[in-house]
Amino acid sequence: MLRQASLAMVIGLTGVVQASAQGSNTTDIGQLAATPERSGGTLAFPAIFGAASAVAPAGGSGYVALTYANPRNGIAGSDGDGDVAAGYTFGNPVDAISVSVGIVVTGLDPFGDSGSFNISASRLLGSTDRSATFVGASALGLGGWGDAAADGESYAVYVSHLTSLGAGSAEIPLQLTLGYGNRTTLADDRSGRVEEGVFFGAGVGITETLSLSVSGTETQLNAGAVLSIPQLEGLSLSAGMFDILDNTDRQQFTATVAYSF
Repeated sequence: MLRQASLAMVIGLTGVVQASAQGSNTTDIGQLAATPERSGGTLAFPAIFGAASAVAPAGGSGYVALTYANPRNGIAGSDGDGDVAAGYTFGNPVDAISVSVGIVVTGLDPFGDSGSFNISASRLLGSTDRSATFVGASALGLGGWGDAAADGESYAVYVSHLTSLGAGSAEIPLQLTLGYGNRTTLADDRSGRVEEGVFFGAGVGITETLSLSVSGTETQLNAGAVLSIPQLEGLSLSAGMFDILDNTDRQQFTATVAYSF
């Protein structure tokens, strides 16, 4: 479950990497989300750590990402491990439907002996000059091989909303997401069993390059940050912790380097 949560976070993160690199304003935010090169404000686009987002990358863009997680699968005493993910997005969620396809290789040593494919889609439901709402769906763990084949497939549907909060003369960008999936919730009996359930997340732009967020399920709470690198357009770093209260005995630190092109 934690690997899939990490992957969902990477997919969501790459949807806002380009916007984060340049900042965002709240003018026609629905168009901004789909075409982040239009951004020109002062605060980072609000990414969400640990939860899928229906805000899609721009059509015709791709991403590569490297994620390190410690301990492996959140099991105390296990070594750290890494995943490599890559994907590409077609279409436009504003005018039609955006579809992203990708592959993730789980584990770096040995590299390539375990992995799976993923697909997600999103569509703009409606927007104003101050907000936009997207609906999305994803399927992870498809066609798994090696150890990843035993993890099973996961499916989720979710809604994400972009808006801003007034703070004096400034406006702080905010993203909210709410969804439901078949493998989203770790049992709180500390067995590591994964169940269906609701997930949620909220992210806020703090500075020109930094956004902070929280996410969670019925049994755990996650927190993290995403930092864009303006000097290297398309590059971002994220770090955070799953199950910060260790309610499910699967607390795990993750860090990701993602590049969107």
